[in-house]
Amino acid sequence: MKVRAEMLKEGWILSKPLHLNTENPIVDMGKALTNEDIAVIRAFLINDIEVEIADANSSNSEKNVSVEFNSMYLEAMKQYRTHFTSWESGGSLNIIEFRKVLMPLIDYTQSNSLKKIPVPNVICKDDKDKIIHHSLLSTMLSSLIAQKLNYPKGDIIQIGVSAALCNAGFAKYHFKSITQLESNPDYKNHPMYSYRMVEKAQFLRDQMKVAILQHEERLDGSGYPLRLMSKHINEYASILGACAYYFNKVLFSKESLNDFQIIEHLNKECFGKFHPSVIEAINNIVIHFQLGDRVMLSNGVIGQIVYRSTVEIARPTVKAENMDMVNMRP
Repeated sequence: MKVRAEMLKEGWILSKPLHLNTENPIVDMGKALTNEDIAVIRAFLINDIEVEIADANSSNSEKNVSVEFNSMYLEAMKQYRTHFTSWESGGSLNIIEFRKVLMPLIDYTQSNSLKKIPVPNVICKDDKDKIIHHSLLSTMLSSLIAQKLNYPKGDIIQIGVSAALCNAGFAKYHFKSITQLESNPDYKNHPMYSYRMVEKAQFLRDQMKVAILQHEERLDGSGYPLRLMSKHINEYASILGACAYYFNKVLFSKESLNDFQIIEHLNKECFGKFHPSVIEAINNIVIHFQLGDRVMLSNGVIGQIVYRSTVEIARPTVKAENMDMVNMRP
């Protein structure tokens, strides 16, 4: 959850590392905050800190997983960048080597102990890094969706690899910024460029290649580049497209949105655009709270979920601790 500096309390767990235009964080991801850490954060006027409420039953080894994950994720970004640079120079896709970059992240998401999609706080040196960051996050979320939909392990891997390749076609634009990229009149053809890159890849199934081509298509015909309708769009494409949409909101939205707000956007703006099974899976992954879970309300008060509607998943009923009131939105 995202909180302001004045709300911080000793013992809460940092969900993302805190940087001050430096390579090394001033407080690392996964650390239980001390009063000294909180004083430093407030001294530097840092706001919008991502934290988790400390669980007395969690072990130190569980808290250190996030630190190990962050290191693994940064290495994947570095390797992906090498592949992307090669594509920009006209190099072909080496699907075997590229798959090796993604497998640690896919395996991590399939861990039984993973309760939600982790979003590491990385320093992107340019907009190409942002595209790569978007691609890797999509790989993890798509893998979780495939798991929720009970796909076999082979399909989960194929979907995760395909999600990372949806943005591969951007290498053909030689862009310096996302604004420049999106203003290119040929921008909406990027799924076709991605498809051409994977078209001859022997270890990627034809269904996945088609899903990459279709990932910007929508069931109601409002997508691109071919404006296909629902009967021509497979569920794989909906998984890739919904992941791309979700992380567009996370990474590129002009307004700061929390998980609940993004899920509400997804359910309202994308109604009829993606397969319902995919939307339901994302709802259950992102809004992972259960009855009895402790959450923070918008006013900084800690509360406990006492009711969770299956209809309005982003609006659980929360009872504030030490208070009689019940707040409908954490």
